[in-house]
Amino acid sequence: SGKWIKSCVSSFIMSREQSRFRGDATAAATLAAAGGGLCSFESGHCFQLPAANHDLASPPLRLGTTIPVRVVREGGAAIQVHPAGLALATAAAAVSVVAHSRQRKAYSRTKSTRRRFFNIFGGPQEEVDPEDPGRVAVCGEYQRMPGPIVKSEQSQFGWALCSRHDASEQDGYWVGEAPGAVTQEWRELRLADGSSSTRPGAAEGTGQSVVKVSLCDGATPQQVPYCMALAYTKSLCAAALTGAHIQGAMPLGEEVPTMRALVIGLGAGSIPLWLEHTFPSGKMAVDALEIDPAVVTVATDAMGFPKAAVRPATTASDAAADAVAGADCSSLRVYSIAGEDFVDALAQSAGETYKYDLVFIDAFDKKGKVPPVLVEPSGQFLSSLSKLLSPKATLVLNLLVGMTGSGSSGGPKEIQAMVSAIHDACCDNSSDVFTIRTPINESSGNQLFGFLRAGREKSRAEPLKEALKASAEEVNAGFPEDSFGKKIRFDFARRVVFSYQDWPQQ
Repeated sequence: SGKWIKSCVSSFIMSREQSRFRGDATAAATLAAAGGGLCSFESGHCFQLPAANHDLASPPLRLGTTIPVRVVREGGAAIQVHPAGLALATAAAAVSVVAHSRQRKAYSRTKSTRRRFFNIFGGPQEEVDPEDPGRVAVCGEYQRMPGPIVKSEQSQFGWALCSRHDASEQDGYWVGEAPGAVTQEWRELRLADGSSSTRPGAAEGTGQSVVKVSLCDGATPQQVPYCMALAYTKSLCAAALTGAHIQGAMPLGEEVPTMRALVIGLGAGSIPLWLEHTFPSGKMAVDALEIDPAVVTVATDAMGFPKAAVRPATTASDAAADAVAGADCSSLRVYSIAGEDFVDALAQSAGETYKYDLVFIDAFDKKGKVPPVLVEPSGQFLSSLSKLLSPKATLVLNLLVGMTGSGSSGGPKEIQAMVSAIHDACCDNSSDVFTIRTPINESSGNQLFGFLRAGREKSRAEPLKEALKASAEEVNAGFPEDSFGKKIRFDFARRVVFSYQDWPQQ
């Protein structure tokens, strides 16, 4: 009916996160009509629905049968969806099942089932980034029901949990000589409240990271560095490298310049590991900061992040001194230190000489908010960070914000204040600032901001959006191959212009 279509459109516009549900077309239609919004269908009957802009309880959904519900979020606070409005849902389901049963039959006739995004706006979407092992076509493998917990660790900040999920694609990645057969699987990091000594269940807490790991005869897992499973991490990296290129900090000639990156918020370590792998040997040094030691332990013990990268420094001043000294010639180093303490100590000891070309701020508290100390106007962190930025530095910020402009990270006023604080501290009048979102068929709950400290190097006659797209295409085409002879495996241009807006809005 027209009212049902209007309801779906409204729910889509008000979406904040993508919650994944496993069931059938009836369940998808039920959730859509009940406020879930648009649905996507993929192999294994895994549905994705943009959730409403609030947190509610989520009991099992019933429409003749019980549909188990799993709630997942990327890089921030958990969100749950309440299956309300079942009277309207029943009518919607009756219409939906007939149409989607035909589509399911069509799927059974093909050997390779590609992910489809069916909605009231048009037909199915084509698969993108076919060379990407973390592409959306296989993401359903880790979005289904919770897998068994393989590692847990508790600290003063709470619980860090790692669960496993089967992976259908296997490429045998292993560093060094493998002691036996290599298998691969997805592993997910979740953070849960630590007030109790009883370990939370696999479905509890907040989803933080997903990575692909290689396993071999009981050896420590190895994370696959060229596989980024989460959409927002790809978009952050695309925006950062494109920003560096468009400012002239990363020319693509015969040799890529040596660069240094700061990553605040480790998670499972996919961003720092991707950077270190993607750049030619010796051309990228990454300092990653993680305040929660439990996260570092789980990342290294169960999620394949290299233990050798974790530095022994226990204080901010020691960590800063270690970084300046070269960390024993390591290009990838992790410090279990609060970001604000490390940056302050580093600025005081080496602010004139130690500079970052890329900065990633991807840190949240248990409620999905950026720690206030990181975005406080005229605060010590931003003041110190500004001293550590190279003249053509690019800074990218991840926020958990839905399509309404509000989310776990705050509403329009809070977001405006955070972005203004970073701009005022780290940029000047020539700087360019923009915002993008992760592609809607991959995630709807992340809004990213890019800060180009020097601004575009070339003419500003064309809109920044078009200049970014052209620069992104140049990076994809001209960036050197990795150690496996592969170019960057996912498309930058699509990501740096998706839901693009200039900041401040024109």
